Amino acid sequence: MTNNSAKVINLADRRAKKENDARNAPIHALITWLYCPKCKSLEYSEIEMPNGRIHKQCGNMVDEEEVEIEVRAEYTISLRNSRRLDELFEGTKIPGFLKPVAKKGIGMLERLQAAEKEYRRRLENIVDGPVIPYPDDWDEYSLEMNLKTLNPIGLILTEARQPNLHFPEAES
Repeated sequence: MTNNSAKVINLADRRAKKENDARNAPIHALITWLYCPKCKSLEYSEIEMPNGRIHKQCGNMVDEEEVEIEVRAEYTISLRNSRRLDELFEGTKIPGFLKPVAKKGIGMLERLQAAEKEYRRRLENIVDGPVIPYPDDWDEYSLEMNLKTLNPIGLILTEARQPNLHFPEAES
């Protein structure tokens, strides 16, 4: 008597699962915070330069701090920040006589939105293409990272977007 309890394997399902797992896998990379001690300026770059960098404005050698990031997590959080900013834009109903005073606040929201878009563009540069965000039910607090919420706006900053953790002497 033979045992015919062999399991049937569907290769198409297995391939689809593998492709889905690869698409949803974390993407690890580095960004570099750049600090000019002379100008006290602070910025980040996704481009690695092993021989160091010279600050274009003053010619001084900048201090660098590489920060490990998880690209999909950063991208997903940035998208959520952009959605939050969109909600703030939509919720800003300003009476006509207050518009000149409110321009400063709206300008700040526009600059924050532009910074989020630029950050996502740079994350896409790191992976040489589009980044697939985590699903909506993904919890950013599962990362065990140092997250900071900017109140009252409600934007979330990861460790990689908190330059004061890497250069406490810098004024951000």
